[in-house]
Amino acid sequence: MNDSSNKYVQLVGGFIAIVFGVLQGIDWLFKKYEISSFYFNIILIVLLLAFIFSIYIYFVKRKNTNSSNKKLEKKSKTRLIVGIISSGLVLIIFIYFFRKINTNQNLVNEIIPELIEVFDSGKISKSFIMSRDLLKRYPKNEIIKNYYSKSSRYVKLKTDKKGIDVSVMYPGDSTYNYIGKTPIDSFVVPNNYQYHYLKFSYDNAEFIEKSRNNHDYRFPENTIEIPTGHKPFLGITARRMWLQGLDFENINIESFSIAENEVSNKDFQEFVNAGGYENPVYWDFPFQVGNKTYDFNSSIKMFTDRYGRPGPSNWAYGQFPTGLDNYPVTGISWFEARAYAKFLNLSLPNVYQWLLASGNPEDLGNVNQYVTRNSNYDSTQLREVTNESGSFNGLNNIGGNVKEWTSNPNGYNQEKFSIMGGAFNESSYTFNNYYSLSPFDRSIGNGFRLSKNLTNGQSKLDSDIIPEFKRNFYEIEDVSDEVFDVYKSQFDYNSQPLNSKTSNIESFRDGYTAQRFEMNTTYENDEKLFGFILYSNKFKDKYDPIIIYPTAGSIGTNNHNNLLNQTFNRFKYLIDEGYAIIHPVYHNTYSREKTHNTFWPNDSEKYKNTIIKIGQDYKRSLDYIESRNDFNFENLSYFGASWGSTTSNYLLAIDDRIKAAVLLVGGLMMQKSRKEVEAHYYVRRIKTPILHIVGKEDGIFGFEESYKPWKELIGTPKDKLKLIELDNVGHGVPWDTVRKHHSNWIKAHTSN
Repeated sequence: MNDSSNKYVQLVGGFIAIVFGVLQGIDWLFKKYEISSFYFNIILIVLLLAFIFSIYIYFVKRKNTNSSNKKLEKKSKTRLIVGIISSGLVLIIFIYFFRKINTNQNLVNEIIPELIEVFDSGKISKSFIMSRDLLKRYPKNEIIKNYYSKSSRYVKLKTDKKGIDVSVMYPGDSTYNYIGKTPIDSFVVPNNYQYHYLKFSYDNAEFIEKSRNNHDYRFPENTIEIPTGHKPFLGITARRMWLQGLDFENINIESFSIAENEVSNKDFQEFVNAGGYENPVYWDFPFQVGNKTYDFNSSIKMFTDRYGRPGPSNWAYGQFPTGLDNYPVTGISWFEARAYAKFLNLSLPNVYQWLLASGNPEDLGNVNQYVTRNSNYDSTQLREVTNESGSFNGLNNIGGNVKEWTSNPNGYNQEKFSIMGGAFNESSYTFNNYYSLSPFDRSIGNGFRLSKNLTNGQSKLDSDIIPEFKRNFYEIEDVSDEVFDVYKSQFDYNSQPLNSKTSNIESFRDGYTAQRFEMNTTYENDEKLFGFILYSNKFKDKYDPIIIYPTAGSIGTNNHNNLLNQTFNRFKYLIDEGYAIIHPVYHNTYSREKTHNTFWPNDSEKYKNTIIKIGQDYKRSLDYIESRNDFNFENLSYFGASWGSTTSNYLLAIDDRIKAAVLLVGGLMMQKSRKEVEAHYYVRRIKTPILHIVGKEDGIFGFEESYKPWKELIGTPKDKLKLIELDNVGHGVPWDTVRKHHSNWIKAHTSN
């Protein structure tokens, strides 16, 4: 019996040694030569059956030789137990290799192909999360490592305090992932420009911040108290913030909180009941507006309700209308909003805080359509302050419902103060328009929300003066034609030979020709005027030329390395129809000298000279196009989008050689410039047939402020003016709309 048990242990032990070695070798071969797991499974089954058959034979023999022995010795029992355990180990080995090979096969056949497909389809955030999670299970897989690397990038994090817990939530994810305590130099995010969120746990408060790129934050004082119902924001330096006609740069915003809800009637009733209108401590008087100083006693009499009692203009006998306790207080002046804020030891937000909280800086070209489509605009009644439709950053009714007073004056005379977001009885494009009203204005639709400065209790930006910039173009008197001819003559230059050079760009794309041209400028300059030409080789007739003027992105870059490919990709639909695209590199764009660092006008001599040089480069480029015998110059057309559209206000007026123009999202900019380059004088004298496509929710050149005055003043005859005004579209016009109309417009207004 001892010998029999010993043989069983030897049998199982030997089987373990042989099978484990064989399976390890087979596993290596299958991986190396990428053999299907189906055959590995067959080998496993065969080996398992062989093991079971061997055990069966062993027990049959044992039964025949020991059938008369009914009692096992103690040592024999031990060996039998060891044998049984060894048999279990064999089964575990089989299960291990079965799961291993099938898991690997599933990884190769299903999981990795899915990851590749997700990445190739442009779903970078999903690819990032998938590859990140897969690396936890397969940390040595080189393919997964590669796709994780391609799906990720590093962003920097800078804070002014140490030891703060930081977590990140990636786009497409739903949970925060802890990344450590500050200082943290950088961390990984998906390799796209979607927002990711950072959560900072600091002094019993949580700050949620989001960004597409790097983070740089300033924390409040060590001991802070965030009011109930407020959303806190960390201090930042906003590189650029926009409103219609306003361009703010490098604004240092300290940490602050802002109320989630607008102030309600019920809230404001407490101020009225507490005698707030009788207590001068809460009021800013004496206060100078324009040339007049207002005192408390005489001014407070202006702030009464419908029956002469202190209170908002739509209240009665010092009480808000029945049933409207949770609706926003309205019909109040800037002074009343300020007094209520002081009553609670809080503040009105300044314009920059309001902009940051509302999300307006996030997409500089477009109004936030989630807000505008879901907020209370174009309505006849107010919503409750807690209504979450259209909320953003956790702030209810940040767009619409009531316009919200902010602390900043508009202009040095303090005759108007900033009021943001638009109201229920206004259109949605008012969300990111800048408005200001008299601080005494008590219109229905005026309301406010509160804020708190979390650093030193105040902000230097609260009294920052917003410059006056709005103009009523309809009321500005035109200059005479004789005066305008003088203005126009600034763009003239002495006749001189072109002396241009044109060269082919080798190895561009099969079937297409790319050329570079250059010549001297018409003004004193060390630079050359140069540009690029693109056309298809499949056409034998002359090409109809289209001259391009770029967007403002050309101001922000100092090279033209990608210009040729970008131009080809953008206008291939025209090139393939037989058009030649000519893209000069004008003064103040791309690699040329920069003399004005923004597209907004101003009244400086430098801006005037910049426009004149651009205009002369444009006219000289037309001279060059006219000199080409392979172009139908009589069919010359113009294309400009955004800044290219607003610059056409000059270009189409100073030269009449353009036969048709296609413009996208343009208008008249509201900032003043020197009179001799005021665009509205030029627009009135344009006669070119124009197709102009605009979005009604344009966040840069507002539909009401910029486009409509252009529409009214443009000199093009109405029968040669086609205007396409798109609802629910911002500064980015859909290109399928452009392609649908572009070529047809040119053909309709040129000889073919």
